[in-house]
Amino acid sequence: MNDHSLPPEFVSRLQQIIEPQNLASVLESFHAPKHTSFRVNTLKARSSDMIPRLRTTGLDAEPVAWCEEAFVVSAAQRSLLTHSPRIDTGDIYIQGLSSILAVTLLDVQPEQTNLDLAAAPGGKASHIAALMHNQGKLSVVEPIRKRMYRLADTLKRLGVTNAKTYLMDGRKVGGKVPGRFDRVLLDAPCSSESRIRGDESGSWKYWSERKIREQSRKQSGLIRSGFEALRPGGILLYCTCSFAPEENEAIVVRLLDEYPDQARLMPLDLPIKNWQAGLQKFGTQEFPGELEQTRRILPDSNFDGFFLAKVTKV
Repeated sequence: MNDHSLPPEFVSRLQQIIEPQNLASVLESFHAPKHTSFRVNTLKARSSDMIPRLRTTGLDAEPVAWCEEAFVVSAAQRSLLTHSPRIDTGDIYIQGLSSILAVTLLDVQPEQTNLDLAAAPGGKASHIAALMHNQGKLSVVEPIRKRMYRLADTLKRLGVTNAKTYLMDGRKVGGKVPGRFDRVLLDAPCSSESRIRGDESGSWKYWSERKIREQSRKQSGLIRSGFEALRPGGILLYCTCSFAPEENEAIVVRLLDEYPDQARLMPLDLPIKNWQAGLQKFGTQEFPGELEQTRRILPDSNFDGFFLAKVTKV
């Protein structure tokens, strides 16, 4: 492994974020081959039927213990999976395990009124709809027209019928429909640090600390909007694919400070071992002890790096 292939500033930041006993494996993950995960779309198919059919095409799919519709194939079989006709029919959907886990933690139920606040390309929204059995109401928001069309096509292909799409800035939703939703998912636009690859210099072409600061300003507006849209007793799940505390712990702290009598962090019990608790300090900034209830998924051959925080409105 040659960590020098990664931006030195990025590695330096990781050394402050990742616990020492996990640092070597995290750095290695940026160079190692990744397995590919997918989800059987239960709006169109059943795992008990689909997996045997996939295996007849040569795909050796391994089940994921904590999600009955999720499966993993080796890096060598990625091309075979991506060219499966079952993707075109909407029977399966390629999706990272960190994203699949995020939706399972939202505790979605049928008949709820739910919101995906930054929904494109539609993987998490379609998973939410599947867990709702296409019942209740699901609102999906995306501010970029081209991405909205792709989102709408994805939902249609996957058989989602309980969702309504909105082309709008997610930061305006809370002011328009305060207190409406039972569940809000905010997979916020971020610096995408988990997508950096050591053998692809283009993967960090746009990465910088300035980019992190720009994204954090957007994230603060989005999480505020999502919380305002949440009904009392509802749950908001905030997540990013960034390691940066400025995009993670700092965003959650601002929300807690802005709504001290309403916003409460909830404990997150992850069914995996590759995680660490939220930071108490980064650089000169210190975070409250309750931020230990947030979680940072550590990347490995199956998972991408991910941050998770679960908030309820009292």
